[in-house]
Amino acid sequence: MGGDDEKLDYGSAKLMGKLYTDKTCVDANKTACTNFEFLALYQAIGLDDTDGVLGLAVHPDIKRRNLNYVWNLKNNGVIDRAIVSFSIAGPNMNDQSYAIFGGLQPDQIVGGTEALKKMSTTAYRPYWTQSVKQWALEGKSIMYGDELAQKPGGEAAYTAVIDTGSSNIAISDDMFKTLVEKWQKDVPKVDCVTDDNFCQVMTPCTEVAPKLKPIAFAIGGQTFEMAPELYLHQAEGKRCQFAIHSNQLKGSTGNLVLIGDTLLRHLYQVYDFENETISFGINKHSEGRILMFEDGKRPEDAPKI
Repeated sequence: MGGDDEKLDYGSAKLMGKLYTDKTCVDANKTACTNFEFLALYQAIGLDDTDGVLGLAVHPDIKRRNLNYVWNLKNNGVIDRAIVSFSIAGPNMNDQSYAIFGGLQPDQIVGGTEALKKMSTTAYRPYWTQSVKQWALEGKSIMYGDELAQKPGGEAAYTAVIDTGSSNIAISDDMFKTLVEKWQKDVPKVDCVTDDNFCQVMTPCTEVAPKLKPIAFAIGGQTFEMAPELYLHQAEGKRCQFAIHSNQLKGSTGNLVLIGDTLLRHLYQVYDFENETISFGINKHSEGRILMFEDGKRPEDAPKI
């Protein structure tokens, strides 16, 4: 059944369509089904080749909460808990990506469910937008090796938006410029001008990674330490790109740190809509490739990555 015309801003994308209602199911036998209202697009600017988006943000108007698929499933008795968990497999990973509505897969987490670290979300938009808190966390610092990725006297704290729709990591322009200076000390040929989005060097990533230092994000009371090969992307030919770039958003949102697939593919993620929390654990397919530990308490026996 067709409905009214609606406009929607999804990140930098501009979407227009009509609200429709259809029966949707989460199982192959079509027994766990509910009627779900969705936006059928007739114009999508900035979505590139994406066919559609299952947004997980909760509408600020509680009367329209059922527009969120997770709450729709919970309110219609299809799932018992308003949670969704993700396991994302990236390139060269011998695994598959999947989502579980209403539960999680303990066997996918290094250390099982006991190793999950729960974090309370925070609002990142002005109060007058009536924004709900999902899905942002308080960030404490970004480290490159043992150095802060900020100018002397600059602000180290930040709001980290956990963005499953982003491929890379975007940081504030000040942090990015400081990080570029440190990269160029270690790899003098790093070029951050030719490409509008990414720094790059015309050398295979396998030769670049050993010259760089790990990057660590302190978020929600936990530190996530990534080896250089995890934030590098081998493009065509010898071109090696850095998957951390400057946040292109304007105004106060330009200070946000957007955490995308570059980090999230290595973590098992649980989003709890009822308690407004996010839980992270190291994904089994990334065991030994990334470190996760309580802020300031890096294990003494932890391997150098």
